[in-house]
Amino acid sequence: MKKILTAFAANTVFANIVLVMIFMGGALALSSMLRESFPQFSLDIISVQVAYPGADPEEVEEGIVLKIEEAIEAVEGIKQYTTTSSENLGSASLEVQDGFDISEVLDDVKSKIDSISTFPVDAEKPVVTEVLIKDSVMLLALSGTLSDKQLKVFAEQVRDEVRLLPGISQVELFGARDYEISVEVSEQQLRRYGITFEQVARAIRKSSINLHGGTIRTQGEEIRVRTVGRKYTGEELADVVVLAGKAGELITLGRLATIRDGFTEDPINAVIDGVPAIFVMVFKTTEEDALHISNTVTKYLRVKQQQLPPGINLTDFYDNTQALRARIDLLTRNGLLGMALVFFLLWLFMDLRLSFWGGMGIPISLAGALFILWTIGATINMVSLFGFIMVLGIVVDDAIVVGESIYVHRKNGEPPLKAAVDGVSEVAMPVVAAVITTVVAFIPLAYVGGIMGKFIAILPTVVISCLLISLVECLLLLPAHLSHLPDLNRAARQRNPVSRLLSRWQQFMQRGLERFVEHRYLPFLDLVLNWRYVSLAIALTTLMLTLGLVKGGLVKFQVFPKIDGFVITSTVEFPEGTPADVTKQALQKIEQGFLRVAERMPTASGEPMIKKRLTLVGQTLSDKMGRKGPNLGSVQFILLESEKRGIHSNDLLVEWEKEVGAIAGARALTFEGLSAGPGGAEI
Repeated sequence: MKKILTAFAANTVFANIVLVMIFMGGALALSSMLRESFPQFSLDIISVQVAYPGADPEEVEEGIVLKIEEAIEAVEGIKQYTTTSSENLGSASLEVQDGFDISEVLDDVKSKIDSISTFPVDAEKPVVTEVLIKDSVMLLALSGTLSDKQLKVFAEQVRDEVRLLPGISQVELFGARDYEISVEVSEQQLRRYGITFEQVARAIRKSSINLHGGTIRTQGEEIRVRTVGRKYTGEELADVVVLAGKAGELITLGRLATIRDGFTEDPINAVIDGVPAIFVMVFKTTEEDALHISNTVTKYLRVKQQQLPPGINLTDFYDNTQALRARIDLLTRNGLLGMALVFFLLWLFMDLRLSFWGGMGIPISLAGALFILWTIGATINMVSLFGFIMVLGIVVDDAIVVGESIYVHRKNGEPPLKAAVDGVSEVAMPVVAAVITTVVAFIPLAYVGGIMGKFIAILPTVVISCLLISLVECLLLLPAHLSHLPDLNRAARQRNPVSRLLSRWQQFMQRGLERFVEHRYLPFLDLVLNWRYVSLAIALTTLMLTLGLVKGGLVKFQVFPKIDGFVITSTVEFPEGTPADVTKQALQKIEQGFLRVAERMPTASGEPMIKKRLTLVGQTLSDKMGRKGPNLGSVQFILLESEKRGIHSNDLLVEWEKEVGAIAGARALTFEGLSAGPGGAEI
């Protein structure tokens, strides 16, 4: 073992080459790794949806849902399933068992659902998909006092332009109704001309299609024949001939029916601070970088806002990368502060060179771990950053222990190389044991099952990578850099007055530490060792008291802490069939309730608590199934930053709920803020 340590300690050039390679690998990884809020993983959930227009929940259950349940009962690999019967739609959510390939289960479910031949005639084709996490990056709000059609035209323009930006591929509209051309024929008109409703529908169907007519091949060219007849506007549909009289009289659809070229009847209305709005949601794929998307869209917004007509405002309603940026800044600050503290304290009590290389253990470990994560395809996200922050105070410990041991041997008069080798040899086994025990403690986190296990899978990888790199650095690289320590017993000549003052202060602190060790620490250590059973009893008593605080409920447990977020949302759901006006009145009550709460609770900075507010009728902001209907609605407030607010968002939610009280006739009323962590099984 000593021969290996001597070979590394004597070869400073090799140590420098390894050090440069670690930093280059870390820089390459940092510039190449994707940045996202949370790691991407499969939820192992399959969704089945069958639309049944015009059907009530009872008809959907009888004609759709019960048949879906019968079909999937025989599919192997399904842990549990939940079915929902709602107006116009039947759906099922299937959770796949651990150990089964979700793609194979998905194929089995598709084949079973497609084999159902007894669905109602009016039911649409089943849609069977794997539920994937769509990582939203930004929510853009386009607001203005315009008509619904004008506002949606501008929103579609913004959506298309954002989608063309580099590094962005997933952009969707939210809070807007779909286009629809409705044709309304009265019974009186049908009797007047002696035709049926089916004839009108058949005429529209036959006159609004594009047909491929084959190919005409000649010696000179190939001509493709195609009939273009699809109608895209209400004016074009008005010219469709429904009935031709014997005298050549043509009865067109425009004469027979009322044609409305507009939107669906579903009342979806979004209002920001009292102004109508439509949202443009920007998502990221697994191959796109969240911070790049945020920076690109922010630059686009600055330019686009100047191009829009007066009265139209385009802003980012909120940016989900703010928490990621804050976590990166926290890691950077903690890393720099940790290096500075290690450098200062080791210099204060030991040596300048030793303090420098001791502090370098932090960036070396981080760079090496980043390179390892990059090679396995990991990303920079909130969980991996948490692992880096957690391990910052651990990776430098072994370097301090090894450096202090080398310092003592050099202080005792040993030659530099021998002091480096003997110092490492003396503490190598305890350092290795300390690192290995920590690694073993984190290994079980890599085998946690379910969604939680997938969510935190990157955490043990980060910690173990940092620890192993730090072990290599302190056992192989640090001795090489400390194998040239000067004679610590010979006073250096300090010609500069500032240097002399610092040297005297350093000597004073070193002598003070030595006196403390000799007169305080060593006698206390002798006492502990002589009364070792008493010391063991005190340790066990402390352990039992600590466990008692947790088991007794004095120190409470929760998987993820309550976040003091900047977004709070209330969602209301009425029974299906409830008019939109009832939902609007309830949302007004909810909105006014929080406005009263904000008035009587001043912020720490004195600034207004509410930055933006959103009212949405016809959809909810928290429904992952994408349900729509006049019985649904949400109110959302964007709050002042927590450090300026001085009031926790959970306290605001409690006061908000008390202020609003009960909503008459509501099926569900929820108040929620930002949540952390993945979804999973209920308690």
